[in-house]
Amino acid sequence: MNDLESALLKELTGGAESMLLLRTRTRIDCGRWWRRTPVWLCISGHELILFAVARRRYTERVPLADCHGSDYMATTGELVIDSATALRMNRIKLTPREALNVIDKLTNK
Repeated sequence: MNDLESALLKELTGGAESMLLLRTRTRIDCGRWWRRTPVWLCISGHELILFAVARRRYTERVPLADCHGSDYMATTGELVIDSATALRMNRIKLTPREALNVIDKLTNK
């Protein structure tokens, strides 16, 4: 994790320790010239946080209680986050082991 990412994480969590922090295989355009920025997934307190930072910031938060129907799609290699609030990015590329770990944290609030 670089300095910009760790500063944004600290800002988003208020310095609280996260239960889970993963660098996903999903990438998003955050203002770099030749490449996309990796999206990070964090479970902290009672929220699931997605974030990425370069020249621009991407952040989304959703309460864990709203993620009860999340599932891993093995054919695409993506965790599908089913939440009551609309997420811009609800499909996150993860390994099966990482996705099972996230689903475990989501269901064991």
